[in-house]
Amino acid sequence: MKFLAFFGHLNIDVQMSVPKLPGYGESVSVKSVSENFAGTAGNFAFVANSLGLKFDLYSAVSKNTHSEFIKILKDRKINVNHIKIYNEDFGPICYLPSDGNEQIAYMYQGPIYKWNPTDHFEYDNYEYLHIGTGPADEYIKIVDKNSKSKVIFDPGQEIWYVYDKEKAIEMVNKSYIIIMNNKEFNYLLKLTGKTKDEILDNVKYIIVTQGKNGTVLYSKNNDEHFPSLKASNIYDTIGAGDSFIAGFYSSIFNNYSIEDSVIIGNITASYAIRSKIIEFNMNYDEILHEFNRFKNKIYNKKSI
Repeated sequence: MKFLAFFGHLNIDVQMSVPKLPGYGESVSVKSVSENFAGTAGNFAFVANSLGLKFDLYSAVSKNTHSEFIKILKDRKINVNHIKIYNEDFGPICYLPSDGNEQIAYMYQGPIYKWNPTDHFEYDNYEYLHIGTGPADEYIKIVDKNSKSKVIFDPGQEIWYVYDKEKAIEMVNKSYIIIMNNKEFNYLLKLTGKTKDEILDNVKYIIVTQGKNGTVLYSKNNDEHFPSLKASNIYDTIGAGDSFIAGFYSSIFNNYSIEDSVIIGNITASYAIRSKIIEFNMNYDEILHEFNRFKNKIYNKKSI
């Protein structure tokens, strides 16, 4: 059995640096524009691959826009066999105005709308299924049919516009772990009409990332907060959550506890945001060295 199937987007991010995010009716100047190979699956893949984790990516892209993206993945020995490549359309493309700390995403899904991963999924062949961004209906079918995997539910910003109440509750009820940032989790509670404790009746763990404020790990009988590792010279926080997940899974794969894995996820995210995600080049031993340096402080809930 393989360790991980990761479902998500391989985006071309058109990133716009702005002095502040505009309010309704406002306009702001754009300081710079750049294109990056990213998306939830792309960011995860670049960081997880550097950490030495083996995984299968499940995604869909257009050949018209993503040929170079696929080439880079292949060059880095990342498995692309489960990426559906369409000859028509273009994308997915995400337009991202960012002030360096917060961002807004304008998403063109492209081939994701027509993608049917149920047709080429390796059922019951993974220890973990990471259900990230993408077609909720297809993911629910996969989770229903796949009985031997632990499901990690991480819909990201798509919790606002891909999931309705019924779909969200269905995914929650079939998940082992939920991973969301604070805003996403608060919306999930509102969308489902459930409390945190009610969700924990079905889910083993809830992991809520809070940026520079660290991460909270909820379980049935315990709430634990783990501080973040302060990052110097931040390049951008886009991709921090995906990098956290890469560190988290790498630690789980290496038989660390859920608590240690959350800490290692925090440390990985701290280093990943100091440059472009695609340039991340630390290995797992280097991240583990930082974990061993700081774990006593972290478990004593001290800032690092």
